[in-house]
Amino acid sequence: MTMTENNMKFDKVLVPVDGSTSSDVAVDLALHSAQDFSATLEFVYVIDVNSFNKFGTVDPTQDYLKAKVEGKMILERVAKLAEKKGVKHKEILAEGAPWEILNELSQEADMMIMSVTGRSGMMAGRIGSTAKKVIEGSYCPVLTVKHTSDRIEKILLPVYDENVPAIDDAIQTALRSNSRITVLSVKEKDHDPQELVDKIVGDIRKLKIEVEGLVMEGDPVEVIVGMSGKFDLVVVGVDRRGGLQSILHGGATERIITMAACPVTVVRNR
Repeated sequence: MTMTENNMKFDKVLVPVDGSTSSDVAVDLALHSAQDFSATLEFVYVIDVNSFNKFGTVDPTQDYLKAKVEGKMILERVAKLAEKKGVKHKEILAEGAPWEILNELSQEADMMIMSVTGRSGMMAGRIGSTAKKVIEGSYCPVLTVKHTSDRIEKILLPVYDENVPAIDDAIQTALRSNSRITVLSVKEKDHDPQELVDKIVGDIRKLKIEVEGLVMEGDPVEVIVGMSGKFDLVVVGVDRRGGLQSILHGGATERIITMAACPVTVVRNR
C-alpha cells in the first residue's frame, strides 16, 4: 500500500444545488471546506428536461423556462454566499439527466459535496435515486450530507481491506483540516482485523497525523452508525466492481449514508 501526503487534492469541488433545505446544508459545508482546503467550488444546477411533460403538461416550454429562471436565481444566491466568505467559485447551469451530468463533471473534479435528499425527498431509509446513481457512477469521492457540520476535526475510517483511495482521502482531509483519524474495523467470524488496523494506523502515523486504531465486535453497519455520532465525518471505501453493494454486506453503504449522524464520504476504488 502506498500512502503519501500528495496522492489526493481538493482543488476543484462540485456542489450540486436545487434550492432545497438539504441542498443548503451541503452548500454550507462546502463553503467551510473550501476555506480550509483553499478549493474552488463549482455550483451545479441541472435542469432535468426529462421531467417536463411527464404528466401531460399542456405546455412543457413553460416548465422549462420556469426551471431555467429558478436555476439562475439559485446559482446567483449561492455565488453571493461564496463571495461573502471569500471562496473562489464558478456556476454551471446544465440541462439533461442530473446524475449523468454530475457524473460527467466528476471526471474533472477532486470531490463532490451533495445532499442525499432533494426536493423529491426519499423513502425512509433509502437514498434518493439521483444521489444513488451519482454515488455509483462518480469519478471522484462523494461527500454525502444530511446535517450541518461546520468543522471536520474527527474522522472515522472504517476498513475491511487496504482500500488506498479511501485511506488517502481520509489522510488528505486530516492534513488539510488538522483532523485526527480513528481507523475502525469490525471483528467477524474467522476474521480478525487487528493486524490490518495496526498496519494502517502505523502508515498514517508516519505522516504526523494523530491517529488511533479500534477493533470492535457486532454488526458492521450498526457499529459504524453507532460510532458516527462521535465524529464529524465518516470515510467509506467502495469496491468499483460491486457499486454500493460491494462493501460489507448487501446495501450496507446505503444504510450507513442514510443512518449516520454525520456526513459520509464515499470513495470508489477504481
